[in-house]
Amino acid sequence: MKKPNILYIFSDQHRKFDLGAYGHQSVLTPNLDELAKLGVRFNHCVSNSPVCVPARGTMLTGLYPNKHGALMNDMAINPQCTSIANVLNSEGYRTGYMGKWHLNGVPRDQAIPQEKRLGFQEWKVHNCNHKYLDCYYYDEENEKHEVEGYEPVIFGELAEEFIKRNAKEEQPWALYLSFSTPHDPHQDIEKKYLEVYENKDIPLRKNTKDKILFKENKALNLNEYFDTQEYRENTKGYYGHISAIDEQIGKLILSLKETDQYDNTIIIYTSDHGDMLGSQGMLDKQVPFEEAIAIPLIIYWKNHTYAGVCDELIGLNDLPVTIAGLIGAKFPDTIDGVDLQALCLDPLAQSYDSAYLCEYFPAHNWGDKGGTEWRAIRTKQYTYAVTANNMNWLLFDNIHDPYQTNNLASDVKYKNIKAELWKMLKKHIDENDALLEGIQFIREYGNVNEFNRSQNYFNRKPIIETEKEGGN
Repeated sequence: MKKPNILYIFSDQHRKFDLGAYGHQSVLTPNLDELAKLGVRFNHCVSNSPVCVPARGTMLTGLYPNKHGALMNDMAINPQCTSIANVLNSEGYRTGYMGKWHLNGVPRDQAIPQEKRLGFQEWKVHNCNHKYLDCYYYDEENEKHEVEGYEPVIFGELAEEFIKRNAKEEQPWALYLSFSTPHDPHQDIEKKYLEVYENKDIPLRKNTKDKILFKENKALNLNEYFDTQEYRENTKGYYGHISAIDEQIGKLILSLKETDQYDNTIIIYTSDHGDMLGSQGMLDKQVPFEEAIAIPLIIYWKNHTYAGVCDELIGLNDLPVTIAGLIGAKFPDTIDGVDLQALCLDPLAQSYDSAYLCEYFPAHNWGDKGGTEWRAIRTKQYTYAVTANNMNWLLFDNIHDPYQTNNLASDVKYKNIKAELWKMLKKHIDENDALLEGIQFIREYGNVNEFNRSQNYFNRKPIIETEKEGGN
């Protein structure tokens, strides 16, 4: 029998809380909600390093960022890493990638040479473009196509053409479809999707602050903020982007059905990371709070996956090896992810006790807001996070405090629990990296030249090496 096709769809910055299937009452996502009813909806899928570039590299290779090389935004991934595309190619698949890539460093508008595409064959990609009404992509020959329209629709139509064209082939296919939305700008959107929410009262999460930090300037002691009502209006565009993605997913599912491929296609929806959207008074990501790390994950394969909710832990690092496992394949190398295919097939299957989360350097927006490096774990109940200089940074009981409003890290009543969590976290750190201040980490574990290339491109401070220190 022909191996199953794989339709892997992921968006940029879509937190799990803003999806009907996860309980949101206002955002309109009927197609994803239906898919969630048919398949497995994961309650505890986490982004191991919640910012675009590191997360995407982990999603495709199963490696933590310091091992795949793209350990900070706009640093390039090591193209020698084995990716899910390499594994699928070896299993006879026709592989394709469409949409945002963001794994080849700077400049963001460059074409990606074939040897740096991690094995993907068909190619309709931009490295990074967040002008959703001014769209382009490069094809397999690196010819640039400038296309009129709204980006989710453009790549949805390209994916639909891929599905229909490959329906007649005996060769199984795997398509990775990467939407750049609902990442801001939230108002750069086709009008009809924004109009859906124009006259609606948009609820923000209960941990949203009255003032939302946009940028911190320590030198001038002057911070820039959004107020809550201003950001409530902005969030309407976030929901509009999500509804546009949902509409495209509905069309792709219909194409699978019309071409008799639906029954033998594994359909996956997830995101690279979430978005704070004002929670904790913050924007963006790069923090271990739920709004940044908790992402949707829905997996459906007719007559194979069960219909239900999985409360076990799973991370982006697990997805490539789990997908390989579902089709009976394995990664040839040792990777950080675990094959958790059993979670898709058996409602009684179990995962591990803690997911590892990491941020090696406070890049770009996080650095502008006074952020620092951190390491963390997410268990089913707790989130525990430390920095190189603060072992008492964050501790939350997510069952009794789902909005993470009560930091227990310095509470003596939780001394023993914190000690146990630190033991679990330290095991991850010892196995995978080191708890070092950001610049020190880049010097010892990162690629200084690639780091500096990114920093210089964005007019940010590079690492100045002395002759004694040397370079990487």
